[in-house]
Amino acid sequence: MALSLQADLTLINGALRPDVTVHVGGDGRIIGVDRPGDETEDEAEGNVVEIFSATSGEFAAPQGRKIHRLRKRVLLPGFVNAHSHAFQRLLRGRTEFRAPGRPDDDFWSWRNAMYKVTQALDPDELEAVTRMAMMEMLLAGYTHVVEFHYLHNQKNGQQYDDPAELSRRVLAAAESAGIGITLLRVAYQRGGVGLAASVEQRRFTDPDLDRYARAWEATVPLVELGSRRPVQIGMAAHSVRALDKDFLEGLGRLAEEKGCVLHAHVAEQPREVEECLQEHDCRPLELLAASGLVTERFTAVHGTYLAAEEADLLGEAGATVCICPTTERNLGDGLPDLQALQSAGARLAIGSDSQVRINPFAELRGLEDGERLRLGRRNCLAPAAGGPVAPYLLEAGSAGGARAGQLGAGSIAPGQRADLVAVDLEVPMLAGVLEGRESDGALLAALVLGGDSSWVCDVWVGGRHVVEAGQLLRWPSAVEDYRKVAKRVWG
Repeated sequence: MALSLQADLTLINGALRPDVTVHVGGDGRIIGVDRPGDETEDEAEGNVVEIFSATSGEFAAPQGRKIHRLRKRVLLPGFVNAHSHAFQRLLRGRTEFRAPGRPDDDFWSWRNAMYKVTQALDPDELEAVTRMAMMEMLLAGYTHVVEFHYLHNQKNGQQYDDPAELSRRVLAAAESAGIGITLLRVAYQRGGVGLAASVEQRRFTDPDLDRYARAWEATVPLVELGSRRPVQIGMAAHSVRALDKDFLEGLGRLAEEKGCVLHAHVAEQPREVEECLQEHDCRPLELLAASGLVTERFTAVHGTYLAAEEADLLGEAGATVCICPTTERNLGDGLPDLQALQSAGARLAIGSDSQVRINPFAELRGLEDGERLRLGRRNCLAPAAGGPVAPYLLEAGSAGGARAGQLGAGSIAPGQRADLVAVDLEVPMLAGVLEGRESDGALLAALVLGGDSSWVCDVWVGGRHVVEAGQLLRWPSAVEDYRKVAKRVWG
């Protein structure tokens, strides 16, 4: 089945173009992009059907090649959520208070609340919570998620008979939701420097690299690289505090052997940096680089307290840095130096992380807003030679994340996956933005720096229409299942 889409405006190479027709093949990839003035065979034969507008009803893919006219819409590459802990959706709203007698609240006290959730969930409940979070991602405009998955064991710390049991549940949730996924099986060995894993951490741990490798291999048969909704498997080091140097070096060799992406939490907290200096006499990213992890397939998550020389290491390797502004603000982590990363040549991506809010537009403007607050200046991430900031941010949200997830997507071009998002141009907040000169640039800026996920009306994953006019199949039942879990966990 072939599909063609023509929106009022389409983002091509960082700029909006009017009336572009995007042709999608049966394999879910873009096979052609027609610019205005180039009459297609379909149009010459009068095979253009308007089946969608701001007020029309069903949007159903027709048989054969039809051009679906998306009036009052702008078509963008799908966003990639490059760092997610889906189960943490259960924490939303539950940690926004300070306990009596506690002088302050921080990441470490939040972590204790997170442990309550990890100890509560059985496999069925994990699947239900994950499905809810991933459906919310689709509704927000994310077409692919990189799931940083570290719930592996039973509540008592024992392995399941199938070491991939909980990985299977996460993948089943992604399938039910309809979102593409790169599942990162996270290596977690210890509770910190010289510390065994705590009771609360037993569900996360693999005591040695051999057991980790066997469990990772058990997930390989679940890979579906060529499907319209891709399923990929990668690796992750939870952090330098959770793995000793031998484990880190072995993980780097294993990822190189398998040719898969490798992610790690890096320098999210000052304490992590201090402990790494005490144990290894170097900083976290320096340790990861010396251990062989930092390559073009590596993604550093957060990077809040990177030194300048660490940013240079990431740039030299061609690595990616995933920033999660909403979560980092919520946890009080701090503001990373994005200009240093940009200047070093590191790629940026975004993630919803703790799911305090699932909104790619909020993450994108958080990148720029954070730099404005940190530096006291404006348009901080615009090109050094001058120009608008919005195209750079949009690239981080799509192509940057696609790179972190080892995914052939992130732009609207032949050969790319047809992971696409249509945004409503008739929302009241955009009134007047498209009037007058330089209106296309104004629209991109308004979308990125003032947009909201509620403006997303349609989403395609591999050419499959999964969100139609803001509606997602099986959403009511997913919400009901999720509510049952939340009621049991929170009493």
